[in-house]
Order: sequence, then C-alpha cells, then structure tokens
Amino acid sequence: MSETKRAAILKAARASFLKDGYSRAAMAEIARDADVSTATLYKHFASKDDLFAAIVHEAYDDTSSSMFVDVSTMNARDVLRNIATIYTRQQFDERMNDLLRVVIAEVPSAPHLAREIYENGVLARYRQFQAVVDALVARGDLKPHDTNASTRYLAGMVKEFVTWPGLFSTEFTRPADIDTKIDACIDAWLTIYAAAPQTGSRLQEDKSGT
Repeated sequence: MSETKRAAILKAARASFLKDGYSRAAMAEIARDADVSTATLYKHFASKDDLFAAIVHEAYDDTSSSMFVDVSTMNARDVLRNIATIYTRQQFDERMNDLLRVVIAEVPSAPHLAREIYENGVLARYRQFQAVVDALVARGDLKPHDTNASTRYLAGMVKEFVTWPGLFSTEFTRPADIDTKIDACIDAWLTIYAAAPQTGSRLQEDKSGT
C-alpha cells in the first residue's frame, strides 16, 4: 500500500508541476489529487524539493532502463538508433521537454535543485551512454577514441531537432521526419567513429547514387 501511495503522489505531483510550475504547485493540493493525507505525503517526501527531484529522477530512470540495454545482439547503428528513438519518445510523449522547462525556470530561485538534477539526471545519462559506446569500441565496432566527447557530439546533434526547440516553444511538436533526421545524425557520427564502413548508411546510399 505504501508503494501504491508513493506512486499516486508522484503521478499527482508531476501533473501539478507541469500544469502550474514548481513555485505555484502546492503540497496540499498534490496530496488531495493523490487521495492521501498531507501527513502521508510528507512521510514519503520531506519537502517539495525532494518531491520534485524524485519526479525528475524517476523520469530519467524509467528511460534508462529501456534505453541502455544489452547490445550484444545489435550492430552499432541499431544500438544508437534505439537510444535516440527512446530518447525522442521520452522528450515528446513523456513530456520531458516540459519538465526540463520547469527545472530551468527554477534555476534563479533554487539553483541547488537544478544542479542536483543536472548532475544526477543529465550527467548520469551521459555516463550510461558513454558506457554503451565504450562497449562498442571494445567489441571493435567503433575506433578507439575519446568517448566522453563523442557521446556529447551525437547527443548534441539529436537535441538540435528534439530538445532545444521544445525548451523554447510550448507549441513545438515531434517533427514528421524525425526518424530521417536521427538517421542522418547517426550516419554522420558513424562516418567519423565506425571501425569499418557501415551497411545501410544513408550517406553511402546518397554517394553511390551520384
């Protein structure tokens, strides 16, 4: 029952933060929407900071559990496409762009909260991504290189189409050609880091057709 109540609190709080922002969200209203007492809410989360941090961490954890999987049965392109596809789904379908906008809005008044989320959410996901790229290097799919930098290069390309427009516009929606854009990002990245030419590359197909 305790886990059920905790899940209900997180669901209600996420809806409240996305609707009203962090500052205007009220713990009493969250407790009411979760159908628990205020005392029960504070039993699970000592403060609104703790509650908000738990929501963001849950969003990152849920994605990481499906994004970073066993890569032994997939080639490098499929591994990267899986990561990018799940990341895209998180940003749009699970409203991570909206949640990040709330975090950014609180930087002036709650820098400790934003910093904690950046270090334990954003940077943690980069470390997980780097571990996957390291595994692909060890397997021989990719050339030995600075994987700490290369993970950010690929993430940066994808974010240009998925994240940054969404942070600056509440009207931004998933582009109809997002799969084509992601494939182009991956192909460009593999042109630099792949140990051997990759089959199925759009860049190869374009070159061979000219």
